Amino acid sequence: MKFALIWDCSIGVSSFYTKNGMGYNFHTDKPYTFHDAVTPECYNANWNYLFMFEQGHFINLQEFVEQDLDYPELDLDLIFLSFERLALDDKTEHLYNIEKIRKKYPNAKIVGFIKEITVQPHRFENRMKFLNNCDYVIAPGITTMKTIPQHLEIESELLKRGSHKLNYITVPFNIDWIYNKFYTDQKEASIFSYTTSPVHRRSDTFNFAQEMGRKYNLPVKYKRLNDWEKGEKFNYMPLKDFINLWSPSIFHFNLDPEITQPGTQCIQVANVGSIQMGGLNESHQILFPETATIDKKVLEEKLVEYLNDNNKIFEVIKYAWDKLNEIYAPNVVKKQILDIINV
Repeated sequence: MKFALIWDCSIGVSSFYTKNGMGYNFHTDKPYTFHDAVTPECYNANWNYLFMFEQGHFINLQEFVEQDLDYPELDLDLIFLSFERLALDDKTEHLYNIEKIRKKYPNAKIVGFIKEITVQPHRFENRMKFLNNCDYVIAPGITTMKTIPQHLEIESELLKRGSHKLNYITVPFNIDWIYNKFYTDQKEASIFSYTTSPVHRRSDTFNFAQEMGRKYNLPVKYKRLNDWEKGEKFNYMPLKDFINLWSPSIFHFNLDPEITQPGTQCIQVANVGSIQMGGLNESHQILFPETATIDKKVLEEKLVEYLNDNNKIFEVIKYAWDKLNEIYAPNVVKKQILDIINV
């Protein structure tokens, strides 16, 4: 099956394709890395959809529209189409509309893929029109993500228009590759304090991690914050280096209170054999239910329990590993997709 992930625009990600387990820039045909790539062989989160099919392509439509180029010549069977910015603005909608996609790729089933939970209010009506014109509508979600108000609103609007139901699938991860490169059972008795990009999601993670480190004599590691005055981006550190920074620590602290997030970082924590401490993202609750909380008293009690019982640590890590493969493995996600589109 020939697959494409198509976005109306994407900051910092050029069009690319996958071949024989490797990502290549569409314009140069050279191995491609960007901020969500560990290496050209392993990308993060949504980009893994490309690796699950015979051929995979990511098309950043803005590249072609702004240069007045025709869309790529591809014989596609399935398209995940995300229109969330330029394609939903009244002034530019005509340059990105779904009819052009259908005309260019007449054999493809088109899935409206909800990448962002919300769009700007002035774009909402155009978003619903777009989704209504797709063959299917899909959003990432397993448990809590299915119940958030934003998804329920979209589902309600789709039903009002008599078009589609909102289907849910899992975000796939390259579990075997990450395991082979970063997993170790020789973990340091240390804490890594994870800092989210959005400030409002950082909660009190850093201070709590420091407090627990002092109290229980555990080294606390963290990625230094970027220097905005020097023009340094948040993701100044290559993803591979970042994983190498945090993965040796047995405890990974992240008290992110948002239930509207799938929690891709936590999925990687389970993948490398560490333990997630805190947070309410969906994956936290699935993979590490005992510590999926922002209650510091509960988290401290669990930390003490784990420090005093190596068997309990093994039990927690094994549970997360089993759930990881049960829910996030590419073959599992591919079956979910094929069941929805009736292939």
